[in-house]
Amino acid sequence: MEETKEVVKTDKFGDVTVYVSGDRKLRVFLTVHDIGQNHKSFHQFLLHEDMKAILSKFCIVQITVPGQEEGAETLPNDYKFPTMQEMGTEVIPQVLAALGCKSKDVVGLGVGAGANILCRYAMVSAYDVLGLCLLECSAESAGFLEWGQEKIASLQLNMKGMNPTSESYLIWHHYGNAKHQKLKEVHAFHDNLYKTMNPHNLACFVETYMARTNFMDKLKTMKCRVLMVTGSRSAHVKDVEKTYTAMDRQNSEILKLDGGDVMDDNPEKLAESMLFFLQGLGLVASVVSRKMSRGSSFSRDSL
Repeated sequence: MEETKEVVKTDKFGDVTVYVSGDRKLRVFLTVHDIGQNHKSFHQFLLHEDMKAILSKFCIVQITVPGQEEGAETLPNDYKFPTMQEMGTEVIPQVLAALGCKSKDVVGLGVGAGANILCRYAMVSAYDVLGLCLLECSAESAGFLEWGQEKIASLQLNMKGMNPTSESYLIWHHYGNAKHQKLKEVHAFHDNLYKTMNPHNLACFVETYMARTNFMDKLKTMKCRVLMVTGSRSAHVKDVEKTYTAMDRQNSEILKLDGGDVMDDNPEKLAESMLFFLQGLGLVASVVSRKMSRGSSFSRDSL
C-alpha cells in the first residue's frame, strides 16, 4: 500500500503526522489507532484481499496521535497533549481540511482509544460521517481498576522508559486472555514497544485515555451507522456490550468474533463484515467478497 506522509500543523497541538493513500477526491476511509500503537497497526488488515478491494473506492487517511509515530522525538515538557475530546472535535477536522480531502461521507475504523476518538468526531461532525466500524470501543470513563492499571503503566513509562510492567498492561489491553495470545503477534508488539515507541509520549497518550470522559448518554445522538466489534477473548467485551446497549438500535449493530485482537485473529471475517456493513450504507456495491467469488469460480472458469 503506497502512502504519502503528511505533517499537518494544528492550531493548538503542533504537528500531527498523517499517512494518505489514494485519490483525495474520493470518500475518506479514516483510521485512528489505540494506545501502544500507531497507524502501522492497521497495515496487515488493510492489505487483506477483501479490504484492498474495498479500499480502492476510498482515499485512506491514517492519523497518528501526536508523538506516537515510529522514532518520534520526545514531546516538550510544556506540550499540552490533546484530550480525547480535542482529538475528535479539533484535530481530526483540522487534519482533513488541511489535506484537502473530500471530508463529506467519511467512513471510520478505530480501535480502543482510536474508536473512542472517532465517536467524538462523529458526534460533532454528524453530517460528515456515514459510518464507523469501532473495535473494542468503550464510551465510559475508566473504572477504578482500569484507572489504576493505566496510572501505574504511565508512571513506569515516565520513570523507567519501556518496562515489563507497562508492557504487560499493554499486551493485556490489546490481546486479552494471556492463555490464547499468539506468540508471533505478541513478539512483534513487544519489539515495537521497545524499539520504536517513545515511552514519554506513550505515557502521555495512556494518561489521556485514562482521563477520558463518559459520553454514554450522548450515544443516541450519533446519526451515522455504527458497527461495534469485539473479540471473544478480548479484555473489553463487557465494555463494548455496555456501550452498544446505549446506542440507537436502528443505527447500530454488534459483532463478536473469535480471538483477542480481531484484526490479527479473524481478518477475513472482519473484512467480510465490513464489506456488508459498507454495502448497507450504499457503498462499494461492485465489490464481491472472496468467499462469494470462490463460490462462483467454476462458472467463470468454464466460460
